[in-house]
Amino acid sequence: MAIGVYLAVPIGVVALLLAVSGGATLSRGWLFPWQRRHIVRPRLFGWAQLLIAAALGIELVGLLAVDSAYRSVVTMPGVMGLFFAMVLISRAQRPPRTR
Repeated sequence: MAIGVYLAVPIGVVALLLAVSGGATLSRGWLFPWQRRHIVRPRLFGWAQLLIAAALGIELVGLLAVDSAYRSVVTMPGVMGLFFAMVLISRAQRPPRTR
């Protein structure tokens, strides 16, 4: 095994928490209090959270792979998902004020 349980379990827990939070944001428009000031498009932010959860799951499968060739093939879509989620989060946030 490429990584131990000590790293796989926290990644899985974070992915699960992000999936729950993204589902709550999509279904109810609910955001954490510290996010309410910055996020102006909650549905887009919810999709970004779900994409991060899926990308972390893909990364976890890739990190648990034994063969290094298989590991690189599986983890690349996860990395691309994380980059695309970063773009979605930046689009969901309030634009900077201009004077």
